[in-house]
Amino acid sequence: MNLNGLYNSLLHHFGPQGWWPGDSCYEYFIGCILAQNTRWERVVPVLERMKQRDILTPAKYLLLSTDELEEVLKGSGTYKRKAEYLRIAGRYMISRGWNGSPSSVNTSTLQLRGELLSLKGIGQETCDCILLYVLERPVFVVDAYTNRILGRHGLCHEKASYGDIQEIFYENLVSDVIIYKEYHALLVECAKKYCRPKPLCSDCPLNEGMKYIAD
Repeated sequence: MNLNGLYNSLLHHFGPQGWWPGDSCYEYFIGCILAQNTRWERVVPVLERMKQRDILTPAKYLLLSTDELEEVLKGSGTYKRKAEYLRIAGRYMISRGWNGSPSSVNTSTLQLRGELLSLKGIGQETCDCILLYVLERPVFVVDAYTNRILGRHGLCHEKASYGDIQEIFYENLVSDVIIYKEYHALLVECAKKYCRPKPLCSDCPLNEGMKYIAD
């Protein structure tokens, strides 16, 4: 099974996922950072709290004291670290003149990626989530689920690097923001339901042609 076949099978089985969930670019941006090392279910109530207080924009949540912001982020995992990361990222976004519209940032994707990766708390996955879901750049997000599914289907080496896996998608798919978003979401859904650490291969929509044999 190639990447296009894998995508079509997942889309047929799960249907469109419509990721990243949220109502605005600001919500996507905060969600990308809060989702680090935690379940999305823990992020949702924090985002709702920020909506209710009308502090989703960097200009507004940066007015909060450290203690106030940390209190708002409680429940999202390492909330004290994430408060720091949000402050740093928020100040960066304001300095770049970002007003909540992807078109407001004219810098090249390559330069933006370098700048984001230089910020404390922004690793490759979070960086690419911001580029794809917030700034609408055609950058494929690679995570542990991507590695697991591609590895089990013989589409990448089990020890392939983040960049190596990303290149597989760039070389085999058209450069398209919508497809990249949908593909990432479908891989996450498949990994959560079927391609688990102990996989449920018999029920998986990708079962045909599977190279990985469960113990």
